[in-house]
Amino acid sequence: MISVTAPLWIGLVFGMAFGGIGEIWGIGNPETLIRLARWKDRLLVGCLAIACAIGAVALYGLYALGISMHFSPKPMYIVGVVIGGMLFGVGMAISGYVPGSELMALGEGRRDALYALPGGLLGAAAWTILYQTVVGHWLLHTAGYGDLILSGSVHHIRPVFTFLIAAVYAVALLAAAAFLPRYSGGKSCLVQAARRQTDAHDQNSMSDTAAYLAEGGLAEDRPERLHSLMITDVPNSNFYSRTKLATSVFIGGLVVVAIFLHQIFGESTTYSWFVGRVFLPHLEYSSVVIKKIGWEPFSDIGTFLGALIAAVFISRHFQGFRPVIPPSWRNRFGTSAMKRAIGSFGGFFVMMFGARMADGCTSGHILSGGVQMAASAWVFAIAVVIGMITTARVVYGNASEKVPG
Repeated sequence: MISVTAPLWIGLVFGMAFGGIGEIWGIGNPETLIRLARWKDRLLVGCLAIACAIGAVALYGLYALGISMHFSPKPMYIVGVVIGGMLFGVGMAISGYVPGSELMALGEGRRDALYALPGGLLGAAAWTILYQTVVGHWLLHTAGYGDLILSGSVHHIRPVFTFLIAAVYAVALLAAAAFLPRYSGGKSCLVQAARRQTDAHDQNSMSDTAAYLAEGGLAEDRPERLHSLMITDVPNSNFYSRTKLATSVFIGGLVVVAIFLHQIFGESTTYSWFVGRVFLPHLEYSSVVIKKIGWEPFSDIGTFLGALIAAVFISRHFQGFRPVIPPSWRNRFGTSAMKRAIGSFGGFFVMMFGARMADGCTSGHILSGGVQMAASAWVFAIAVVIGMITTARVVYGNASEKVPG
């Protein structure tokens, strides 16, 4: 089989592509993930479904053709993955950040991200300390089933059979994206296509999305062609709009290339690696992370740089670290910078602690795992959804998410 291992610096290129697209999608804006937690806007769900569908078919199709893939699905240990996933959802709903989006937010110049960063490092440190205890080992080794994908163990793949499973898997994910309305109360892609028009509710939601994404940004003197092709499509309620579909397919392909190059998409391991290198070098978990770390520190730097370039030159969403508070948060808690700082710090602490317990995050577990059809990815995703929706209902209640307040 054809096999390649990329030099670590290639991670910069992959990270820049990932960070740039994520920033343009608005993932660096905490309101985007808060609205997801409130189940008001499912942008990330639809786009990830398409990326995982295309990626899975490409991954296992290439493998069936004789191209070596360095599979690395996250192991399935139910207790740790479920509890970690729920904590991840809790922290995401409060902070509005996941590991990758926090780096995008730093590139976007968001003050929120400055509060979240130390919380994330402390969350990673807390798991590093807990890991070697009796509790930590219990979480990692209770109900452990190894590296499972939908066709069985990843160590015993039957190429053609697994490719056929991937094809069915892809059809299911693409259908889910077609039937799921992006906006709560809106219409699905299929209904819009049948009616050949956008519902009035979706139109209002699209306008509000454009408004919150533009809050606090730079003057809109970006190139008109880039604006037309990319930025105006972001609020579109159709997951299959030309630009949204193309970027989702690109992200799925990017994950496949990373796996071929003996790397994996992931953003949270770098936090533990940094903590281990600088503060806790002699602990057991630090040794584990330092030994297995790949290009993630490089890809995380690339994510930051890609988001910075996109925010300044394409989307014009660069904030300059001004005190811009997400609409859902300010409509519920007011404009206090201190309250928002506590929410960003505390939420990101809980989220990162959960991510390291479950051994992955949105990109490492759900995206990379989803492309590989990993069982752990779907257990983690379900736990995240339960944690984030429950928390959002308690934290935000019936407060409006609309920009005017």
